[in-house]
Amino acid sequence: MSTRASLGYFFTRALSGGLAVATVSIFARLLGPAGYGHWTLIATIAVLIAGVLIQPLHSSLARFLPTPGFADLPATLGRAMAVAGLIGVPVALLLEWLAPGWLPRGVALAALVLGLSQGVFDFTAQYLASTLRTRRYGSLYLGKSLLVLVAGWLVLRAGGGAWGLLGVFALAYLIASVLAGSAAWRAVIGGRFDIALLRSIRGYALPVAFSLFTGVLISWGDRLVLAAYVPPADLGAYAATGDLTLQGFGLLFSALYLSWFPRLVSAWEGGRDAAQILFSRYLQLFLLVLTPSAAGFILVAPTLAGVLLGAAYHERATQLMPWFVFTAFAGGVRMYLLELPLHLTRRLGLQSVVVAICAALALLLNLLLVPRYGVLAAAIVAGAVQALGGAACLWAGRGALSYRLPWRDVLGVACSVLAMVFAVRSVEGSSWSGLLLQVVTGAVTYAVAVLAFDVAGLRAGAGRLLVSFRQRRNQG
Repeated sequence: MSTRASLGYFFTRALSGGLAVATVSIFARLLGPAGYGHWTLIATIAVLIAGVLIQPLHSSLARFLPTPGFADLPATLGRAMAVAGLIGVPVALLLEWLAPGWLPRGVALAALVLGLSQGVFDFTAQYLASTLRTRRYGSLYLGKSLLVLVAGWLVLRAGGGAWGLLGVFALAYLIASVLAGSAAWRAVIGGRFDIALLRSIRGYALPVAFSLFTGVLISWGDRLVLAAYVPPADLGAYAATGDLTLQGFGLLFSALYLSWFPRLVSAWEGGRDAAQILFSRYLQLFLLVLTPSAAGFILVAPTLAGVLLGAAYHERATQLMPWFVFTAFAGGVRMYLLELPLHLTRRLGLQSVVVAICAALALLLNLLLVPRYGVLAAAIVAGAVQALGGAACLWAGRGALSYRLPWRDVLGVACSVLAMVFAVRSVEGSSWSGLLLQVVTGAVTYAVAVLAFDVAGLRAGAGRLLVSFRQRRNQG
């Protein structure tokens, strides 16, 4: 069931990621670097607000809903989220009153609206993922992505700018949640609020809240520093390149994680040995899918920068994209692999310490280096800090689960990625057709290579699928 669910989530998120890449490309071109920089400020503050007030509730839902005795958790957390939204109002008003020079008027309140609407959407997605409603989950993400792309294009073409885009995103989050996630909100409305459940998860949720806030500072704090020290156009170029990379590549990590995490929680409740078996399969799939994805993004980075973002961004994007790919890969490994044992064993205090140190280091380095070296320094710092955080989480989670994989599989993936590199480099890519040819060539080469090396027993699995397909066709 986990493998099948993973494939469902993977293809859903891959398609959503493709739509998101198209969205970033179109919006960045229509807004221009300076306009995209203004939009980035709104989105960054929205993420900061949601990271403190709402994301801990989502993480608690994912961790405890698969556990017996937590049937009323969606209703309890859904209503707690409404309270968190009310708390956010004075926070936004305080930011408006302080009005630092780099923050335009109205941005903090706009960010609150965006953060809360995204919180509703993420809560819906987490409920659907935790209950393994793959089709509904896919409809949620694809519906939101299509709404944002079409309505955003229309609004920007009409001159709506960053403020119009804010309304598009907020409405798309809410409409998609209502249409595809009605089950989540029936559970919230029809369930019973149980304050005892909040007390029982407090030891988990509070460290997670601190960890998420510091994690947001790692991932988004650089944009606030850049807003204070570089021109809006440089911030826009930096943000558009980062968004393009993270939307197109970073979402693949969560596709695997969302489908496997509930199963890993259930397995852990049954004992370490059962969890280790499932975790080894998860680790194997992680290696098989995400390593070539990272290599592929780096290979096509110059083509992506030119084709998707255009001339106004090309120079900066070509310079920054390899660093963002490394950051996305290192961050995904940290969040969705190396932190997983800490979640299962509820050692969130250690995780909080690790992430807090990394956040403080990232902020300090950005304040020291960005005024002198600009956006390139911020991109390098982001990758270095994510790698450091991953190493620290690996140390903190030692002894819980083993990360050992058969050397044959590791060597097979390495050789397959190397074959993909040579194949992609042999293809000229400077246009849409060239980019498509590079992607297809790389994907086909890698697939053939991993089958040839029989990584993770794929040949036998492919043979069983072929036999099953032939039997169904003959019966039909």
